[in-house]
Amino acid sequence: MERLYIGVAGVSEEPERNILDNVRLFIDRLADRSDQIVFLMGGYWGFMRYFADYAIEKGFQIVFILPDTPPTLPPNRENTIIINTDLGFPTRSTILCKSSDLLVVFGGRIGSIIEVLLAYNFGKPVLIIKSGYETDNICGVYTPYIDQRKRAPVYCMDRIDDVIDKINEFLEKKKYIETIM
Repeated sequence: MERLYIGVAGVSEEPERNILDNVRLFIDRLADRSDQIVFLMGGYWGFMRYFADYAIEKGFQIVFILPDTPPTLPPNRENTIIINTDLGFPTRSTILCKSSDLLVVFGGRIGSIIEVLLAYNFGKPVLIIKSGYETDNICGVYTPYIDQRKRAPVYCMDRIDDVIDKINEFLEKKKYIETIM
């Protein structure tokens, strides 16, 4: 079975309560598919630490693609893979976005905005969960596509259920492709 690689983006500082609520709801709703999904993350601080800790607890596999000077190191567990890149933050994000099948953005600032642009440029669909952070500014201006090349759709969503529905569509599409190959 081919797995879906989901890049995860969010603020590098302590997240707002609504982000933490969304993380728990998101992971809980996908928990029955933990064997079909791998999360890729750019670190283990701020929002990423909360997401990673809960996803690890629920049995998901997480790949950490770390920059050259991460503020903190992720846990080394049986369901985590740690890649020390010795690359700067934006370059690390390039690897994260290129390696993902799609990017889910929980709300962020410039780092997450850069990841949205990178994912789009690589033809990876982007799912932005409206949060009150600067990534919301992409919604309505650069949707459904960032430019005329239409490399991949950019979805802006208010509800976690809509995000889960979209991820389930991608999982079903992957299964279909797997059966015809």
